[in-house]
Amino acid sequence: MTTWWEDLHVPLSAEAAMLLDDVEAAHRAQDPPSWPAPDDDPRDEDYGVCADPGRFRMIIDRCRAWARVLEERGWADVTRGRMGEEDWLITLRPRREGALALRLQGAAWIFPDGRAPMVEVLVGEIRSRVGVHPDCACDACDWGSAAFIDSLDQDIFSVVDGSFRIIRKDGMRWTETSFGAGGTATRETVREVHGVSWADHWESRTPFSVARRDLPLWPPAGFDDPPEDWPADGR
Repeated sequence: MTTWWEDLHVPLSAEAAMLLDDVEAAHRAQDPPSWPAPDDDPRDEDYGVCADPGRFRMIIDRCRAWARVLEERGWADVTRGRMGEEDWLITLRPRREGALALRLQGAAWIFPDGRAPMVEVLVGEIRSRVGVHPDCACDACDWGSAAFIDSLDQDIFSVVDGSFRIIRKDGMRWTETSFGAGGTATRETVREVHGVSWADHWESRTPFSVARRDLPLWPPAGFDDPPEDWPADGR
């Protein structure tokens, strides 16, 4: 099977590829659920439902794999708390000065047929959000398990690599990594979040950066915020 980091237009360094290979091995050792991307386009009835919410526990398995590898390499001190199916927390504090801490916080998407595990990735002492994985777990938004793993990996890797950056200016929050960039409106006040790589003698990738006026904005004009109880946090 070809992994996402083998298909990058700008290849990873050998050291970075070895890190991700180790994470992949630790993940597979847990025998996680996996499934292919659907061949057909989503139907109207696929929205808002999830036929198999439990299979999204593979997101938890991937977070555990990252924590194990980073701890075994001596790059981070790891605290595991509340390790339930939904209400769980993994905190990774890098040992290298100037690196950003990671907080992987479990929650769940709620469906008529059950609750699909998800994780919120937070960075730094102020816990700025990096991403939510999966960003949706309904059948209409199913791209296959590999796609969900790819997006989670890229968020965590960017922080560990030292190539994750948040810049806030004029009411906007710009997020940049070596895999892409985007902007969103915000009321947060901290102007910049950026850290060094978690490993000594590590060459960080260059964050993708384009002119601020050209970055895509999210949410788009007219977009309604989701209800406060969606997704659920299990508490």
